[in-house]
Amino acid sequence: MIDLIAVMDEGKQWFACTSRWSFLEVARALKKDGKPKELIELNLKELMRHRITYLEVTRSIISQAQSLLASRNLYASDALHAASYVAAAKRQRLEAMLSDDRHFRRLGNMVKVMTLDEIQVP
Repeated sequence: MIDLIAVMDEGKQWFACTSRWSFLEVARALKKDGKPKELIELNLKELMRHRITYLEVTRSIISQAQSLLASRNLYASDALHAASYVAAAKRQRLEAMLSDDRHFRRLGNMVKVMTLDEIQVP
């Protein structure tokens, strides 16, 4: 993942985006791992300095996530990330959603999901 972020920072042909919700998930994972508040804040600031677009959690995205929850067996956060991807894909030419979370396989053909081991970092 570090190599991938470095490639994106160089401005190569990669576009990275995620929901602003990701900050909450990263903070929670670090807190669950026992990290102190200062380290959590430092890590979140580090994320912000990279060439990653953070998508707002809009009413439209929440509505799409609700539809996904009603039709697929997804967790709320997974539905929000999938809906964010679908919204971004409408504006950008995106090839796939990058995630090692197996829950996204529940989306079937709705979203092409790739894992880190399926991509080649130049």
